[in-house]
Amino acid sequence: MIEPQRYLTHLPAHDGQPAAEFGWNADCQASFSHGVQQAQAWLDDANSGWLWANLLLERQLYPPGAQRHAFELGFLSRIHQRLCSPLGGGHQALRTELRL
Repeated sequence: MIEPQRYLTHLPAHDGQPAAEFGWNADCQASFSHGVQQAQAWLDDANSGWLWANLLLERQLYPPGAQRHAFELGFLSRIHQRLCSPLGGGHQALRTELRL
């Protein structure tokens, strides 16, 4: 069996937290980057809703498996950087009325 070529995916340093690198297959690079971008969009929007809802909705764009995991890792890694930063968890998430 031929092993897929692994590429390093780079999570840039952010909010005073160090960068990180993760090994993924080539077809997972874009989903990882999309996860980082979606988390950053949530962090930047003071009027955003539930974090978990954003994660669940956006991850559905990817098939179950490696691409979805890469998206989740990118998303949660950016959130982790913020939570560990001096900015901490100060996000207000104003639109958090629960409507399922």
